[in-house]
Amino acid sequence: MIRRRRHARFLSASAAGSDTDTLQTDVMRFMSIIGLCLMAVFALVQGIPVQEPGKQAQAAQAARIRQEIQAQQQQLLELQAELLVLESEKDRAQQRLTASKKHLEQVRQTLADIEQASEQKEQDLAELRGRLLNSQRQLDLSRREIEALKNPPRQITAKPVIEKQSPAVPSVKPVPTRQGFTLRFASDAALDRLVTADSVSLYGMVDQQAWRLSMAAGRPVVTQVPFPGWFHEMSATTVPAHYIDSLGQSGVVWGVQLPAATKTAIASLTRGQQGGVLVIRSDGQVILEE
Repeated sequence: MIRRRRHARFLSASAAGSDTDTLQTDVMRFMSIIGLCLMAVFALVQGIPVQEPGKQAQAAQAARIRQEIQAQQQQLLELQAELLVLESEKDRAQQRLTASKKHLEQVRQTLADIEQASEQKEQDLAELRGRLLNSQRQLDLSRREIEALKNPPRQITAKPVIEKQSPAVPSVKPVPTRQGFTLRFASDAALDRLVTADSVSLYGMVDQQAWRLSMAAGRPVVTQVPFPGWFHEMSATTVPAHYIDSLGQSGVVWGVQLPAATKTAIASLTRGQQGGVLVIRSDGQVILEE
């Protein structure tokens, strides 16, 4: 007797291809078995001798052969029924495989959409960081202005003026025509060094607009800023030419903001004095020339 084989259900779409191949192999195997059964039946039928009178043994043998043929035919019917079941399972497995492929394609498309959305969010985040950095710079500038307003400079009798002086020409001590103090930098290079180090803030102002001039890679950089709350005014003739050219404005009022240490040194030097020239060196130190 040939026992029926029981097949497990397909558990996942990833095993659909191998299960389909197994079904096809089983179908071919059953077809071979059916062919062998038919060949055996034909051989048995051809081997049945013609019954002669008085030969009871041969009649009994023929009866047994007929029973075996019937049994083989019954098995053949069962094999055909099982073949139909296998064909049906094969069709269902094929349908599940097709559905699994479709679902996989949908998952891939969803993943692509998620990746695209992630890239867009990264670009938005980078833009937001840039805006935050600009806001932080404006906040720092506002804090410095508020700090300057809290610590106003000591009033000087004469308005501070920076005298423009070429580094190649020895400085000439100015002779004041009246009592008071004048303020200047030791040289253009000294002013450039202090501006580069952000120790001194240099401003150019027209009406209610103001620009701050800084140094980057040895060249002046102009940035529009709010109008400074306080400053020491400079004569345009004392401002180095490269700052004037970089601003490119007419009727400019020039001024500087000094660090707290410099202001303290000026206050100490001018205490009890009637007048003189305050000279700011490149290292930020202040000397009084009488």
